[in-house]
Amino acid sequence: MKHLEAYKSTWEIFFFMWTLQGVLCQDAIRLDLPESMNTVLNDPVTLPATYSSKHNLLSLVWSKISDNSQKRTMIFSYYPGVGGGRAYGEYEGRAELVGKASLKLDRTTSEDEGEYVLEITFDEVGREEGFVRLNVMVPPVVQVGPSDPYVTTMGRTATLTCAVRDAKPNVTALHWERDGVKIDSERSRTKYGGGNVEVPTLHVRAVSRADAGLYTCVVSHVVSPAAASLKLIVLYRASIIRISDSQEGQLKDRVTLECIADGDPAPNVTWSKDGVRLASRTHALSGDVRSGTVTLNSLTMNDTGTYLCTASNGVGESHTKTTHLSVTGRIERRRGLTSASFAIIVGAVAGGLWLVFTLGLAVYFGRKRREKEKKKKYAFYYNMGKHEAPTLELPEKSLKPSAAYAGIETMRRTARQRAGKRYARALYPFMPTEENELALEVDDVIEVLEGEDGGWCLGFLRGRIGLFPSNYVKFLSASEVPDDLYQYAGDDGKLYSQQLQVKGDDRPATPRKTGGDKAQLREIECIEI
Repeated sequence: MKHLEAYKSTWEIFFFMWTLQGVLCQDAIRLDLPESMNTVLNDPVTLPATYSSKHNLLSLVWSKISDNSQKRTMIFSYYPGVGGGRAYGEYEGRAELVGKASLKLDRTTSEDEGEYVLEITFDEVGREEGFVRLNVMVPPVVQVGPSDPYVTTMGRTATLTCAVRDAKPNVTALHWERDGVKIDSERSRTKYGGGNVEVPTLHVRAVSRADAGLYTCVVSHVVSPAAASLKLIVLYRASIIRISDSQEGQLKDRVTLECIADGDPAPNVTWSKDGVRLASRTHALSGDVRSGTVTLNSLTMNDTGTYLCTASNGVGESHTKTTHLSVTGRIERRRGLTSASFAIIVGAVAGGLWLVFTLGLAVYFGRKRREKEKKKKYAFYYNMGKHEAPTLELPEKSLKPSAAYAGIETMRRTARQRAGKRYARALYPFMPTEENELALEVDDVIEVLEGEDGGWCLGFLRGRIGLFPSNYVKFLSASEVPDDLYQYAGDDGKLYSQQLQVKGDDRPATPRKTGGDKAQLREIECIEI
């Protein structure tokens, strides 16, 4: 009976606890946080947190736990009843609450790494807390050495160091590159040593000119790769790569000897003969290549001998090479002008000048002759324009009766015969400078006797024949000139116009006056012969 009562009491206790647990589960707080979060130094980060409960929130507090003392340092607190949240200490201005319970940190530092705890309190059910760890990753900083540039001498071993600092977490890989090409130190152990994540320092054995270049240490990291570079300079002794061949020269010849050398630093190239240094000229052919030349402008017998070229740059010993020059006594006849050739050239030049002079005289006298013939040809017109008796014989008059209306063949013709004549109208006034030139006034109509193709023309105006400039007039056709108007000047200096007779009668043409202020006009008869 006692055992039965004891069993009954145990069952009642178990049932009570089970009932109490169910009630508590219905009122429990659900808080969700990740175990850890990663961020990069100086980047912002958010520690996510959410909760759920049927009860009212009384407070929300974020704290950071010290790794050594487990002490909690308050970062941010939020009390709904009071209103608003607040950041504390060094987190002021860079810590804030986002969402329901997440904590955001701006500009993370290395000290932000650690364990964070979130405490939330509700009425009736009490407090709940959750934990999250923040990992702050730091990209590596790479340094190479021992110096930049790193200078060594050919044949030695160059030791290049690579130091990695501040990497969180540690770097995962490391290698070296030369001029952008990866160096495989494992496959070239006789040439290289180290240069990996276990042994970052790179050893370059027995360096040569080909080993010079830009060396870069490259590391791999979860955040981002990093690298640093230095320039390796390999100094090598001067070396002569070409010298002029031995040669022969004649007296008075001009000879140039050349010596080309390279080295790092650039070499100095000099010439000497029998221990005496010669004046030479040095110039750069490329970065490390220099050329030294010595010029002998007029060879003598003393120039025969051995010439020594020396190249040096302070690295190792100087380099020398020799060449030989032989001078013979026979003077080779040079191509040039002999006395006979000179005489021929002078004679040819003189003959050419005489020919030019003769042609010039012929042209001059030919022009004079043509001008004389021209003056003789037009002498009748010139003398007539000057009111002088013509020097040329006039053609014999015909004894046959002329046809009706036929008149003397002068420069004045009937209107019916004017169809084939040429005229010009004066555009500008012209004052003659010689006796055989016509005076022109604007709108004067001149009968053109000779010339319309530029220069001076011969014409008839106001009873006078003379020359006038063609650029002062405009040439007209016969149809553009009035049939009944032809102006000329009489012996008394007065201006007249003549009505040309166009019908057949025996009466002479009667001139009519063109100006009201002119005196009585004299008659001009057309005499038939």
